[in-house]
Amino acid sequence: MRPLTVAARPLWGWTLAVAALYLILAAVYAHLGIWRYDIFRAGVDDCIFTQVINGAFSGFSATLEGSVNHFLIHFSPILIAALPFVRALDGARGLVVLQALLAAATVFPVWGIAAARLPKWLAFLVAAVAASYPPLSAQAAGDFHELAFAPPLAAALVWAVDRRAWRIALAAALALAMVKEDQFVSLAFIGVVVAALGRGDRAQRACGIWVAAIGVAGAAFYFGILRPWIDPHFPYFSLHFYQWWRFPATPAGFVGPFSAARAQYLFAILVPLAFLPLGSRYALFALPGLAEVLLSHEGITMALGAHYTATWSGYLLCAFADGTYTLYRLSDVLAKGAMAFALLASFWTSRYFSPIAPGYALYRAPTEADAARERELLTLPRGASIGTGGFVIAHLGMFPHATIAMNGQDYLIFDGFSDPAASRAGDWPKIAELVASGAYAKVSSRDGLIVLKKR
Repeated sequence: MRPLTVAARPLWGWTLAVAALYLILAAVYAHLGIWRYDIFRAGVDDCIFTQVINGAFSGFSATLEGSVNHFLIHFSPILIAALPFVRALDGARGLVVLQALLAAATVFPVWGIAAARLPKWLAFLVAAVAASYPPLSAQAAGDFHELAFAPPLAAALVWAVDRRAWRIALAAALALAMVKEDQFVSLAFIGVVVAALGRGDRAQRACGIWVAAIGVAGAAFYFGILRPWIDPHFPYFSLHFYQWWRFPATPAGFVGPFSAARAQYLFAILVPLAFLPLGSRYALFALPGLAEVLLSHEGITMALGAHYTATWSGYLLCAFADGTYTLYRLSDVLAKGAMAFALLASFWTSRYFSPIAPGYALYRAPTEADAARERELLTLPRGASIGTGGFVIAHLGMFPHATIAMNGQDYLIFDGFSDPAASRAGDWPKIAELVASGAYAKVSSRDGLIVLKKR
């Protein structure tokens, strides 16, 4: 599957430029993620994964997942790689930084595919478009999720197949199998596609068969051995997305079978890439991830700011690089125009329809009051049971017994700063009742953070 290549020229200058792009991109992503976290706009996933990762050798669980082993929820052994980040930055900030580094790293294989085909200046523009791709930015700046590992690994898999680096391809496939169980389906499908495209190429066929085998073996191990061994009666929660006859509580409502939302989703993800992925065979690699998103009847999977975009984004960005080459062979003028359109579309989307939702997630600058709230939380005993609500939970990941429900824990924490009016109407009477009953004492009430301690 190696394409025709442009004349070989020294790459050091361009390689340094891509490295600089990576560092700038990672810094911007980390800044946005930390900003969002500092102003208490991060969500429950930051707490869940901090608890799971910090407890990697003591239960591998989170209170918000019912304190069951996380392997019953998702197959994500790759999360152990996040432990040094959690420990080094003492909490979810480590995951924010890691996610920024991972998302930004996607530009390297995209650059590698483009640089093998195109003039280096044009290949760099391809990498710049990938860097400005709105769904990738939302993945980087949003709540941490195990799928954060998927885009760079998926892109590495495509690059390795493209360059016939079969061992690297198998290593990337093995790593993807450790990310989340939905990758089993993607790997099985991609392996079949790689083998089919290989035709008379024995090495490529063998690689495809091995990639597919990794997917099938991973599924057999997880669903046939590991989950039954941990708890044979624990249901597989993720099926609810595809149970069209059920309507559980869901954050973004439901999407009917004939809704225009699916077509709108496809349009929204292709416009910032000038529809160029459609000119590449590598777009086939994105089909399982897109199917996972679009076959759901819950709108949350089709939210461009949700982590589900990570199931396909790495593949689509590589298809964009290859599709640019397809157009370049027809007309270099059209290819240049497509790059200009893609950059403008990405910037326009980020300005007016950003999936990061800056008006909500980054609605103000961090203040000293935010820092004071966090300092107050850090004074609580790490081993105490804590109940809270609102946005405070994201900052309690290093507390293994913190949860979003309030039911008699050692400490109850009320968020009176995110929406003061709602807090006065709903929380204040409850606080007064708990204190008056003698069950709890108010130990802190600063900067809108109210902490009660059980007597």
